[in-house]
Order: sequence, then structure tokens, then C-alpha cells
Amino acid sequence: MKWRVLIALCMALHSGGVWAADGGRDLARAIITQLGQVPERTRTFHETREIGALTHPLVSTGILVFHRPAYLRKDTLAPHPEDMIMDGDTVSIRRGSGAVHVVTLSQNPALSLLATTLRAPLEGDRAALERYYALAASGDARGWTLVMTPLGADGARVVRTVTLTGRNNVIDTLRVVQANGDVRTLTLDP
Repeated sequence: MKWRVLIALCMALHSGGVWAADGGRDLARAIITQLGQVPERTRTFHETREIGALTHPLVSTGILVFHRPAYLRKDTLAPHPEDMIMDGDTVSIRRGSGAVHVVTLSQNPALSLLATTLRAPLEGDRAALERYYALAASGDARGWTLVMTPLGADGARVVRTVTLTGRNNVIDTLRVVQANGDVRTLTLDP
């Protein structure tokens, strides 16, 4: 039975033309399912932050580590060291050799949305994403784009759109357009 589901999923991902009729919702579901098949990932990243108040983008590099259940670590190495760990309902952040600041997701809705946005695709948790976002996708297994648009006013106060691009079960870029117009683009190295 498991093989039939996998074969059907692969066939669906390779037949990109069938997705237009439903706005890419079926492809979005297939992409999230594929992403969830990988239990852990470690990738180097380059992040560009375009902030309206600044004349030049901020650029950082580091390592992103994910593993189930619900663990994501972003170690920024340059230009300044910063560690962010999302583990279950807790987020801890440390800048340089400073003190660790801990926040509980249940007490911070905006941070909770961010955690869901980052972790749910990697966990294959479509239901979590669909609580907050309308999902649409285009492409096929060789190259896809998944666009997430907030469903409610609470989410729209934080983010306008989230766009993932990738291939097969790999995310290549994550682009977040925040409600204030600032843009973060995280490019994951192969």
C-alpha cells in the first residue's frame, strides 16, 4: 500500500499540467507530503533581509538544522554570530556570547506563526499550514513554487506572502514578504 501511494505521488508530481484547474492546491499538498518524507536536514544558508528603513540589504550566512519532531536550529555565523532554536513550544535566541533569551510560542502569536511557517513544510504538516494559509503551487517535481497567503487578519498583520521554491523534496529558497513590506530571502545551498 505504501508503494502505491509513493508511486501515485511521483506520477502526480511529474504531470505538472493537471494542477492549473485547482489553482495548484493538489500540487501544494503533494509538495508538502514530499518535504515531510525527509526526517532531518542540515544545509548552509545565505539570507538577505531588505528592510525599508535601510539603504542596503543585510546579508548573513550560517547553518540550518531540522529534525523531527518540531526542532529547527538556525546558526548564523556571519556577519555576527546568533543562534535561534525552535524546539517544540520554545524558542531560544542567543546573540554572540550573550545571554540566552527564551520565549514560549503559546505566549507569542506572531512567533508561533513563524514557527509553523518554517517547520510545518519540513514536517509534512499540511493541516498546520492550512490553519493559517491558503496554499497554491505551480511547476512539477523538477522545479516547483509553493505560495502561502495568510487566511486571517492576524496572519496578515505579520506576513503578506511566503514563497518556497524547490525541487523534489528539497527547498531551495524561502522568501517572506512581511506585512510592512520588508523582505527576507533565505537561500539554502545544495
